[in-house]
Amino acid sequence: MKKIIIIDNSNLSYDGNDINGKKLRGTETSLILLSEEFVKKGFKVDFCNSISHNSIVNGVNYYNKNNIEINDTFNLAIAISDANEFKRVNSKKKAVFSVSNQSLEKFIRKKQLLPFLRYKPVLITLCDYQFNKRSFFTSFYGKKTIPITVDPKFLNIPVDLKRVPDQNIVYNIRSNRNLDKLIDIWCSKIHPKNKNFKFFITPDLIEYNSKLASKNIFLRKILSRDEMIDELNNYRLLAYLGHKSDIFTLTAEEAIKLCLPVVTFGIGSLSERVKHNETGFIARNDQEFADYTIKLLSNDNFYLDIKKKMFEKRKMNTWNKIADEWINFFGLN
Repeated sequence: MKKIIIIDNSNLSYDGNDINGKKLRGTETSLILLSEEFVKKGFKVDFCNSISHNSIVNGVNYYNKNNIEINDTFNLAIAISDANEFKRVNSKKKAVFSVSNQSLEKFIRKKQLLPFLRYKPVLITLCDYQFNKRSFFTSFYGKKTIPITVDPKFLNIPVDLKRVPDQNIVYNIRSNRNLDKLIDIWCSKIHPKNKNFKFFITPDLIEYNSKLASKNIFLRKILSRDEMIDELNNYRLLAYLGHKSDIFTLTAEEAIKLCLPVVTFGIGSLSERVKHNETGFIARNDQEFADYTIKLLSNDNFYLDIKKKMFEKRKMNTWNKIADEWINFFGLN
């Protein structure tokens, strides 16, 4: 049986049982789902991080990265962002799963130069935007774009193509990425058009006050994955300008799979996630952003038309296909 190991250098302790909780980010969730897909395809998969106990969840072996047996040989080792982790493992092929647009300066500061030269890993990027940002000097031994996708739960939820939610929009990004500007557009160009429009944002990103409340801006809750899916079905669209640090924007992909249109500026990887007039709208300026948002909130037929287009595309990308990309690229067949 061929063997794959994934090593996370963060201090986060987790295993597959945490996937429906609140502490995991998109990176950890995606790698858990990828690991489980490898298991389905007949691989033995070890997943090592800062976990203090051993566990087996959906066929994946979780244990502390300090307990890796150096004498054990793997067909592929995947390190999350840090090539230094390859010192812990004996593997025939190596890949760095990159979660940032790392500049040469940061590449050197994070002490990646020497382990890259020593271990010769391939750099795996998540989108073309990230691929183009990573220079030759931060990917000496090649780079390859292999995307991620959503938890299958987002695909298994039935979509009512005739249902029109209330006139509510959501910003459910975990970090404050151009939220201030988005709020400015809402307050100056969207809310004045209809005082019944409501805007829900992630808590703790800004100082919430009565002024925001007066503009129908409300705080949503950080929910479990299952609860969040139910919550998202109550909105008309996801509003997010995008950010230069975005390398995949899993939140947008999750919305798209639920047939929740995304209105964006297409900054960062959003221009790849969102297909204009198919899975959302890419605005060129503040006024266009407001116009698309207002039309989706006000025109039920316009909203239902884009929802139908999204439904036809929602199952185009699956973990089965993504795992096959890894297997084929690294010759693990």
